[in-house]
Amino acid sequence: MDFIWYKFIYLFYVLAMITVFTPTYNRAYIIRKLYKALCGQINKNFEWLVVDDGSTDNTEFLIKDFVAENKIKIKYIRQQNGGKHIAINTGVAAASGDLFFIVDSDDYLDSHALETLAKVTANDKYDMIYFNTYVVDEKGEKLQI
Repeated sequence: MDFIWYKFIYLFYVLAMITVFTPTYNRAYIIRKLYKALCGQINKNFEWLVVDDGSTDNTEFLIKDFVAENKIKIKYIRQQNGGKHIAINTGVAAASGDLFFIVDSDDYLDSHALETLAKVTANDKYDMIYFNTYVVDEKGEKLQI
């Protein structure tokens, strides 16, 4: 019986789809860093769902370029500006994943972040998970706060 349980955990870890959700507004200048971090994830079983809350910069064209590169699965939704809370509601409704992970457009992730998320949630059911976070400078150096 233990073997079957561990096999189930492994299958959930491998098969559990993660929606990485990013609400954004006028973040074309910074969102590429997050895109590169997502492309470098060890766990590739995720979709990146970007809800653009009416950006007036070139965010839309940048995300469409990322889609065309076809390195990761990306869903892009553009909507009229309504605020972050409305963008989150749109994202929750459009998500396909078993897990919903909010990552803001000025954030980026360690290459093992999604792998860790999948492993942790394979063992237990959680309502919310919080990762360690660091404030870094432009060079990626951790700042003491």
